[in-house]
Amino acid sequence: MRDLDNLQTQLAKEEAALGATHEQIEAARQQIEALHAQIAALQSQIAATERQIEELREHAATIEKRMELLREYMSMVDAAQQAPASAQTPPAAAPAPTPTPPDVHHTPVPSRAAAQATGGEGAAEILPSFEEEQEEEIGDLSFVESLPGAKPDDTNPPLTVKPDSFEALDEETLTHELLPRTHTFEEELLLVLAYHRKAIAPKDVGRVFRRLDYAPKQSATEKNIKALVEADHQFFEHAKEGRIALTAEGREEAQRLLEQLA
Repeated sequence: MRDLDNLQTQLAKEEAALGATHEQIEAARQQIEALHAQIAALQSQIAATERQIEELREHAATIEKRMELLREYMSMVDAAQQAPASAQTPPAAAPAPTPTPPDVHHTPVPSRAAAQATGGEGAAEILPSFEEEQEEEIGDLSFVESLPGAKPDDTNPPLTVKPDSFEALDEETLTHELLPRTHTFEEELLLVLAYHRKAIAPKDVGRVFRRLDYAPKQSATEKNIKALVEADHQFFEHAKEGRIALTAEGREEAQRLLEQLA
């Protein structure tokens, strides 16, 4: 009988040890799941940080281009000022007026027509030839007209009538008159997509806003763009290769906004 009691006691101990072992296994399994969740969160943060680094690099490249154009323009202005001074024979002639120095933080660069009006063919050679997207970002300098021999640029006269369609809408009117009058990020995206007139990848929408030199009311990240498209199928739809575009109702709403804000 004693042996049976001892065996039962030993069995009870083994059962308790087995139960404790199973509890440890379950606790270890839960800890592994928690670690997997932390790893996934860290990977998501790493991906978001990498995207932010890429955007910052693109922004830095844009700033460097603007700085280079500023230096080239300063050389052009200096040459344009020295040329008339050396050509004048009367000693009492009045010096050429000095243009107001450009704002370093946000300075547009003279258009090709203004460069030719300022320094002739030599000044035109100073400015490099850029693609259409960079030319849209450069803009023009109004103070070029104060340089000797400068003539106003009549190639793009200001609009005298309000644009009634996106084909007649220019980038300056969109950036400085229409977009600031919108009330929501949805309205801003409607105008930009309608002006762009073709489907855009969600990751490129932020780049389009930066090219317009306009900060939208909500960060134009790929995540926010996709969320807006998913929430509003009436105005936005998915196109080929994951791009987004306006539906027929979206184009009508964009036209209504244009007529309302113009």
